[in-house]
Amino acid sequence: MKKIYFPLLLLLSASVFAQDKKQALQKFDVSDMETSVLITSSPIFELETYNEKTINNYNFYQAYKAIAHGDLQNRFLPLEHLKEQSKQSYFTKVIPLAIIHSDYESITNEAFQNNTIRKDSDGFLTRTNNNPVFEQKHITLTAPLRSSSKGLQTSFVLSASNIFNTTDRVIESIQVDFNDGAGFRNIVLDQNIVVDYLEAGKKEITFKLTLDSDETIIRHSNIEITYSNADLYSLFNRVITTFNASITPDLSPYGETVSYPGTGEYEVYLSADNVLDKPIFLVDGFDPGDGRDITGLYDLLGFDDNGTTSNLGDLVRTEGFDVVILNFPIYTRTADAAVIDGGVDFIERNAMLLVELINTINAQKVGTAENVIIGPSMGGLISRYALNYMENQNMNHETRLWISFDAPHHGANVPIGFQHQFNFLAFGLDDFWVLGDQNVEELQPIIDGMLKSSAARQMLTDQFEPHITNSDGVTFNSSLALPRAHPFKAVLDARMNGLTASGFPELTRNIAIINGSGVNNRYPDNTANANNLNPGTRILNANINVMTGADLKVETFFTPNAGTQIQTSKVHLDFAWWFPLANDRINNADSRAFTYSNGVDAASGGLFDILKLTEDLSTDGLVGEFLASLSTDYFNFIPSVSAMAFEITNNEIDWFHTPNGITTARATTSVTPFDAWFMPTDNEPHVTLTEGNVAFALDEILLETLVTETYLENSIKLKQNPITSTLTLLSTKVYPNATISIMDLTGKMVYHQNSNLSNKTAIPVNAASGMYILNVDTHTGLTWRTKLIIK
Repeated sequence: MKKIYFPLLLLLSASVFAQDKKQALQKFDVSDMETSVLITSSPIFELETYNEKTINNYNFYQAYKAIAHGDLQNRFLPLEHLKEQSKQSYFTKVIPLAIIHSDYESITNEAFQNNTIRKDSDGFLTRTNNNPVFEQKHITLTAPLRSSSKGLQTSFVLSASNIFNTTDRVIESIQVDFNDGAGFRNIVLDQNIVVDYLEAGKKEITFKLTLDSDETIIRHSNIEITYSNADLYSLFNRVITTFNASITPDLSPYGETVSYPGTGEYEVYLSADNVLDKPIFLVDGFDPGDGRDITGLYDLLGFDDNGTTSNLGDLVRTEGFDVVILNFPIYTRTADAAVIDGGVDFIERNAMLLVELINTINAQKVGTAENVIIGPSMGGLISRYALNYMENQNMNHETRLWISFDAPHHGANVPIGFQHQFNFLAFGLDDFWVLGDQNVEELQPIIDGMLKSSAARQMLTDQFEPHITNSDGVTFNSSLALPRAHPFKAVLDARMNGLTASGFPELTRNIAIINGSGVNNRYPDNTANANNLNPGTRILNANINVMTGADLKVETFFTPNAGTQIQTSKVHLDFAWWFPLANDRINNADSRAFTYSNGVDAASGGLFDILKLTEDLSTDGLVGEFLASLSTDYFNFIPSVSAMAFEITNNEIDWFHTPNGITTARATTSVTPFDAWFMPTDNEPHVTLTEGNVAFALDEILLETLVTETYLENSIKLKQNPITSTLTLLSTKVYPNATISIMDLTGKMVYHQNSNLSNKTAIPVNAASGMYILNVDTHTGLTWRTKLIIK
């Protein structure tokens, strides 16, 4: 049986982790240590608890940093070595596995408390007597170095260089159960392991390590497996097409030295006639990590219809429309060895993908029906830019209706207090003396992959980076407390508005559906009293005790009232007086509101579920206590004023503006560029469909198909609408044996009968309250359709 030792390569490699620690321990007697790894307690996470958890790759990174920093022999490569393996796996299509097996020692709390260990006048750690100070512990962790992978057939590899064994015990065999139904399989180092999963989902991977002492160690980790496009075809006969844009946008204003075209994917959901003739495009929005694939986008059209689940996509397909869904996936770019997350990429690059798709579908569709385009969230900006561009370039988009669905035309919002705290905890704890790098690995993707993404920089009205002038990359400049957008936003706004005279598509009917309150209502906290959240409200007050001798105190406040300044973020890492290994760490952020508006956080708007921001993170420890201490589950993500694109003067946006007498800019230079709109009374979760806004959308989508002949429109009409129990049709002509049918929004027929129409025809209807589609078909083949509401 092959024996597996700690790799010699690492034993000979120098590490940058432990240099400060070595200096601090120059006078510290470690002669009675039984191991060569000294790890002091962390104020951020409890390493010893990881043995009992099902961990992810970020937990593994956190533990690796601690072991590497504590290794007095400097045997470990920097953590970036593992992260680079993770990145390269997108190109190789093989996911690296890794194992840590280490004995280590920590200093007991009693040694600090009874002054057995102290810091001398020169800053060196010393022992004042020969009392025992070390406590021996052990950690064994196993994990894939990716959090997710696309494809049921997934390849893994465990390289010898990814086994970090600092003990004197030999790992004689490694078995892994990949949760694929095949049970444990023996692992051969440096050989690819092909795993065939039967379905997508979160998979718990179980490692079984057998030592030369016959001890068996079981450890658990997880990875999210999603369907590949090939899987969807083979299993469900779904055809998803991957394509590249033929137009490369100029991204040099953003500092891109080379501009590249984008890569997207789309799927067509045909109506019952199986003919692509009446396309409705649905464009993906802000989607880090492609967490909402094409299936998720179609599901986005679901809504609660009187207690049952309906789907707008199903409804329009019942009416003969075809749904075309555009997704922006994660893809690799070989030209510069980059991994591109399309869901947070530049809006212009994604817009050119939509231009490409519109041209493709227009070339394929049968007939002359014009398109409908729905842009939810950032998809509203992408589709707006694409349509503007096509009109500017005299390209025929063949689109009659553009629906902006809770899109951030004046910008999006993530509370600046949260941005400061996440960034500080992710990147501001890397310079501790003996403790080493305490940056929270799990929070780093929220910063790098979301808040610092190209799309976030283009959309956020207040983005954390311009507030930072200190070289540490985390400390806010208190003199820059007013809201500050990233320079990317001004670039996008200027380019968008420069494409057409109005800055919006001008050859389409433009309508808006928003989720923010249309009457400037507040949204409540999550307490039993459901108190309204107002400017300056404290929404987080956490005192987190992760280790004996240190507390993490965190407070977050919404941005303040107009013209005032407060601290919106307070972070205090408070060490006990007797703990000599670190000094208190305090980092706060000030926020000031403009004189013309209260801070945006408490304004009405489409609400973002905070749990979605952190749904891939561990729910215990630091992150779990953080979430449990929140007094709100939501924050205002897309302000109502932004979603309605209300006209503003001198770039002074009043986020608390109460709309009155809204008119469209098509006829006047007034408030909104939209021709029609739907605004709810209360704030709703972002991109939520309801019975009300679905009825509005259907009315607009079906507007040109509800009356297929002007002749019939003039000769048949409803006496009244809504009705209660009797439908009365008025007719100026005689239509013998006309077919009258009524369908609900799910396509279910609730009335179907032939009748002679002449003058006034009364028809009893027994149906539940709601919106329906009334169809009148004559014997000559002419059809009249209209919306029918039953009270």
